[in-house]
Amino acid sequence: MRPIPTIQELRETLANDFKSKLNLLSNNLKKFLDAFSIVESAKFKLLYLYLQDLQNNIFPDTADLEANGGTLERQGRIYLNRNPRPATVGTFELSVTGESGSVLRSGLTFKSNENSLSPGQLYVLDLEYTMTGTDDVIEVRSLGAGSEFDLNIDDELTITEPVIGVNQLVTVSDVISQPKNGEDIEAYRQAILDAIQLEPQGGSKTDYRLWSSDAQGVKKVYPYVKNGDAGTVQIYVEATDGDGVPSSGLISEVEDVIEFDPDESKPLNERGRRPIQATVEVLPVVLIPVTVTITGLSQDTPSIRSAIQNNIELYLSSVRPYISGADLARNRNDILYEARLQSVATDVLENSNFFTGFAITVNGNSVSSYQFDLGNIPNLVTPITYN
Repeated sequence: MRPIPTIQELRETLANDFKSKLNLLSNNLKKFLDAFSIVESAKFKLLYLYLQDLQNNIFPDTADLEANGGTLERQGRIYLNRNPRPATVGTFELSVTGESGSVLRSGLTFKSNENSLSPGQLYVLDLEYTMTGTDDVIEVRSLGAGSEFDLNIDDELTITEPVIGVNQLVTVSDVISQPKNGEDIEAYRQAILDAIQLEPQGGSKTDYRLWSSDAQGVKKVYPYVKNGDAGTVQIYVEATDGDGVPSSGLISEVEDVIEFDPDESKPLNERGRRPIQATVEVLPVVLIPVTVTITGLSQDTPSIRSAIQNNIELYLSSVRPYISGADLARNRNDILYEARLQSVATDVLENSNFFTGFAITVNGNSVSSYQFDLGNIPNLVTPITYN
């Protein structure tokens, strides 16, 4: 779409058109033309903006959310048969000690201790439990959704009220289901684009990418034929949360959706996915440490350092392995160049600011370029070093 003119440009165009069509001198009816052009130019501006919204919402890469009057979720329901996945709660098994016959009531709450993965969060027991006095285990769920309610095995929680005959300190003995964050809108948008651009082919690289997207928490997968074993497909999984390394639970979910379509509305004989002759290995992506050293920054402030850090992290998040046959060649960005990363850092500096030296190391080696493949992704070692 052509650039939208400003109100001033529209106003001048209207005034000049009237003067030209009516053969008016510049001073004739000046007040009328000024008033008319001011009013009508604002109306035309609204029409331009409305047309821009219509055009943007034809395609998923520019569509707005339905809450903002857009069509993104509608297109997701057409191509993915779903809305963005909401955040989920977690369920955990807790090991409890106490006297036989003591009762833990339904609705009893537990608070995670400061040394746990998610301190200060609340969890609730849904079903009443009577202690046996030996190897007592209860199941609780988080009172909120999202990764901020996640717990690790051996994390400690405290019962929020006294319970006669029961030790108030309990321990996580098993993670039944991890709480997950809601699906990132940009990840949802990319899933729609993948569903449009990648055609299912019965076990190709694109299929493994499409199948894996059915597991909540997957950002992207990188499929390869195992070196020296043509019958084995290795799927490297990148998660949406944290540094991108998936949990064991997410890896298990990816294995499940590659094996079987989770859509229960389909007939059973249409839900099988993995080719019968293929052996699949699902693996986590490998973080390759990247260090950045900047020398002689002229104007050095915390805000400038933060801007450089954020811009470099944002760029590194786009440097990913290239999968031929599943990625478009025009979008290829699997090589990290020192010169390009330097320009990313320079982009946030004012013209009067500069640095005299810039260097990177990848996996401990000083390099000018580095290609990421086989499920390797860059991970910036923070903070950036300034000399």
